[in-house]
Amino acid sequence: MRIKKIKVSPIYSFDEWQVVEEQFTVENNYRNETIFSLGNGYIGMRGNFEEGYDGPEGTGVEGTYLNGFFDSEHIKYTEIAYGYAEKSQTMLNVTNSKIIKLYLEDEEFNMMSGEISDYKRVLDLKAGTLKRSLVWTSPAGKKIRIEITRVIPFTEKHLAVINYTVTPLNFDGEITFLSALDGKVQNMTSQNDPRVGSSLQGPVLSVKAQVEEADFKAIVQETKNTKFLLVCAMKNQLSSHQMTAARTEDLSFRSMLGDIFVVPVSKGDKVTLNKYISFVTSRDYEVSQAELLDKAVDVIRKAEKVGFAEICGKQQDYLKEFWQRTDVVIEGDPALQQGLRFNSFHLLQSTGRDGKTNISAKGLTGEGYEGHYFWDTETYILSFFLFNNPKIARKLLEFRYNTLDKARKRAEEIGHKKGALFPWRTIDGEECSTYFPAGTAQYHIDADIAFAIKRYYDATGDRDFLIHYGAEILFETARLWLDLGRYNKRKNNKFCIYGVTGPDEYTAIVNNNCYTNLMAKENLEFAYKVAVWLKHDGVGSPYKRPGKAEETTVDHQVGEVYKKLAQKIALEDQEIMEWKKAADRMYIPYDRRLRILPQDDSFLDKPIWDLEKTPLEKFPLLLNYHPLLIYKHQVCKQPDLILALLLLGHKFTKSMKRRNYDYYEKITCHDSSLSPCIFSMVASHVGYYEKAYEYFMSTVRLDLDDFYGNTKDGIHAASMAGAWMCVVYGFAGMVAHEDTLSFAPYLPKQWAEYRFKITYRGRLLQVTVGKKGVEYRLLAGEGLTFYHKTRKLTLKEGMAVFCPNSPHFVSWLRRTRGRGLLRERL
Repeated sequence: MRIKKIKVSPIYSFDEWQVVEEQFTVENNYRNETIFSLGNGYIGMRGNFEEGYDGPEGTGVEGTYLNGFFDSEHIKYTEIAYGYAEKSQTMLNVTNSKIIKLYLEDEEFNMMSGEISDYKRVLDLKAGTLKRSLVWTSPAGKKIRIEITRVIPFTEKHLAVINYTVTPLNFDGEITFLSALDGKVQNMTSQNDPRVGSSLQGPVLSVKAQVEEADFKAIVQETKNTKFLLVCAMKNQLSSHQMTAARTEDLSFRSMLGDIFVVPVSKGDKVTLNKYISFVTSRDYEVSQAELLDKAVDVIRKAEKVGFAEICGKQQDYLKEFWQRTDVVIEGDPALQQGLRFNSFHLLQSTGRDGKTNISAKGLTGEGYEGHYFWDTETYILSFFLFNNPKIARKLLEFRYNTLDKARKRAEEIGHKKGALFPWRTIDGEECSTYFPAGTAQYHIDADIAFAIKRYYDATGDRDFLIHYGAEILFETARLWLDLGRYNKRKNNKFCIYGVTGPDEYTAIVNNNCYTNLMAKENLEFAYKVAVWLKHDGVGSPYKRPGKAEETTVDHQVGEVYKKLAQKIALEDQEIMEWKKAADRMYIPYDRRLRILPQDDSFLDKPIWDLEKTPLEKFPLLLNYHPLLIYKHQVCKQPDLILALLLLGHKFTKSMKRRNYDYYEKITCHDSSLSPCIFSMVASHVGYYEKAYEYFMSTVRLDLDDFYGNTKDGIHAASMAGAWMCVVYGFAGMVAHEDTLSFAPYLPKQWAEYRFKITYRGRLLQVTVGKKGVEYRLLAGEGLTFYHKTRKLTLKEGMAVFCPNSPHFVSWLRRTRGRGLLRERL
């Protein structure tokens, strides 16, 4: 197991609901800009200072991002072949609206000058705010207290607000605020690391108009190639004892647009500037430039009427509800508690919730991977939202439905007669991967999306989504497998899949990647079941049709929906039967000598890469060795077959899982942050509890402790979701498969207790795992039947059941009128 040990010394003090920086240093600035990022799923602002940053080059990057807002340019290949991706897509660094500069007479406040004391910056996970407070003594000796609060409301997609308060501590005089918008922005350019930055050169946002009115300012910009419009508007509101003496000056002669406020102050007076900011684009609304401006201005005017205090109150209320459903509590370990909550908060503020956007690998905190969406969404992040906020999970899947036509087009470009091939990396649904062996060849993304639809239905029972959205995706992805694979007489006429790349990017273009074949089989089987279910008017579920004696309600409209869909995509009954045949005869490689599943047909024939003798400075391998050298060896960047053991765990025995785990763990180098959490969960399932905990520890604080040394480039969103999965799927052993929910919990020896809640088919269930046993409590919803290991349990709303570690009895807790909780033993 080649994985770094977690750092002993924490970077941030352990606080269960906050991340606190108590001393500013240039060395940590770049990383802290990521850690203290704030967003709402649409707007994302790095934790840059309002006054700007004058530190050395390479120690920070100014960034504000809008989910799904991008520019594109033709990809330049020195050698090109048919079907290569044609255009790049890059999430843009947009208008810098954070700017608030402060002057004491002629001295400009700057973190790099004067003297800083009483410094504190706090990311508050309950309040959803970023606060910075400090005392600054200017070079001339003037002393002020500065308190800044930033909020980007979850309840108002297009809004951000900054509250900036200044108190002079030892002087009377004038202070000056400069509040501005700066449209002169550009993206980072990638150097030698393909994971960082983009190929865009120079600014790609041009200013079309600057709008100055008495009560607002706005910049209208346009992207260079996609021709998307962006409006950034601001409204400044000053509060001071000397309001009548404040004056506004025009900034249009500069590269920025904004206001200057000069305010007479006395020692001890507080002066507050509220800055209301809005971002609206033509990707949000297909309207004229003038109408887009009106919408942006409407956002800030409404926000000013509501006021900063009420906006913060609504933010806190939103998060209170979020935490009530999402929070994972670990008793007695504030470090892990902080890590889990920090991860959950960043997932919430990075994820699109409109069906048009998704979540990029770095969220809205940095420019790594150009803001692209990957399979990370369906395999990792969806798992998080699925059981605490299924509405967001549905919106993530709706994004795939809304890009289905582009996936059909991509399949045709590759040469497939039917079906849809979803892009490996994208923003609007078009393939952007320039390296097809580790990009487009990862056909498994189709099966990953189909499997996510199945899991969503299993967890929610959402018939509407499956009927009107999911079914069409299932059918088109199933079609692709049928066109991609072939029946091979040399393999007993089994259905084989050739020329693909599995999840492990250190092995490319292989035949019968085991993960891909297993997931394609799942895709084909579920597509078949759903098609049959819809043809029979959606009676029962795709897994079980009711018997003759069972009462059923037939909805003939479902059958009509199916007929229209079949007509739309020219789907015939014979094709559906071919899906079942291919699934039944899917080739699954197996090595009889080692009694394991080979990663692909040729994987076990290759020499094993000696990870123990590889110098630490040579990791990650992809930056230090040619791909061809890596491809010639047995070495895994991340779990491949091991991931199949997790997702399809019901198909394997414990001994089969353990043999495969033992083999593949030795040859996995974990060069991907997607890796440790999967190994943790499978280790839990096979009884390797110490390994499970060690892998979990390298996941849960990956960004807070800068585990890979690259947090500066943005968060690792999938790994953040993976930490939650380690607890719920790993330690608690939760499985939601078809119509069955089950748990097989254990308590890590380092903990006294942990508890979490899940939302399952409209019910809210709390699970508490302690030293004496496990308590299940149904907090809301109709009665729920589930399994504790092999024991079948049924709860009604308000009831709880306690399952001691002793297997001989179960305690039932139910709420009774006037007597509190009554415990009954069975």
